[in-house]
Order: sequence, then structure tokens, then C-alpha cells
Amino acid sequence: MRNVEEIVKSHLSVWAVSDPDERAAQIGRVYTQDVAIVEPDGVVHGRAALNERIGLLQQHFSGLQFSINGPIHHHHDFAMYEWRQPTAIQSDDIVGWDVLHFQDDLIDQAVMFIPGFDVLNVPGHPAETG
Repeated sequence: MRNVEEIVKSHLSVWAVSDPDERAAQIGRVYTQDVAIVEPDGVVHGRAALNERIGLLQQHFSGLQFSINGPIHHHHDFAMYEWRQPTAIQSDDIVGWDVLHFQDDLIDQAVMFIPGFDVLNVPGHPAETG
């Protein structure tokens, strides 16, 4: 039986790893090869793109550090929880929610809800073709 709490903690800790090679190794232990990360402004597909996206966000926010803010709700292959992220770009913490879907013990999809996302001036995703 999967340990949802440990998977969620591993997911959040990946976003704090500043070294791209170490982050890639951790991404390989947490996410499926074809993971989809759905953010308010776009979708990241695959481990390599996720590693690049995290690096870009770390530059924008001067690092990333997330904490779980309350219980982790889960059933079947899904989990949902609230998180907090302190940031240097504003005085209040950023608060959001993730909904994760699991394939065995790996995350194959993460959907992120971030109120006030537009005012954070987050660098955008490259335009998708096709």
C-alpha cells in the first residue's frame, strides 16, 4: 500500500532542490516519465520539462520551499491538500492546493490551484504547438 504522506512530502521537497542534476534524480524517484503538471498558466509534460520549470520558478521566487498546511485527503489514486510557500516577492505566504494522481507509487499528474496567481508575475510556459 502506498504511503501517500511520504509521496506528497517527496513531491514538495523536489521543488526545493537547487542543483538540477540532484533535482533530476529526485524527479525520477517521484514522478512517472510522462508526468503532467497542470499549472494555472500551462502544462508541463515529462520529467525533463519539469526539471527546467522548477529551475525557472526557483529563479523567479529566489528559491522554493513548500509546507503542507492541514490534512492530506486521499482515496483511490488521488490526493488533495493545501500548501504554503513563503516568498521574497510579497509579504504574505503564497497558498495553494494540489490534486495529485498516482500510478503505483509515482505521481503521473499534479493539478495546482493557486489563488492570486496572476499577480505573482510567474514566467510563462512556452507556447504549445499542435
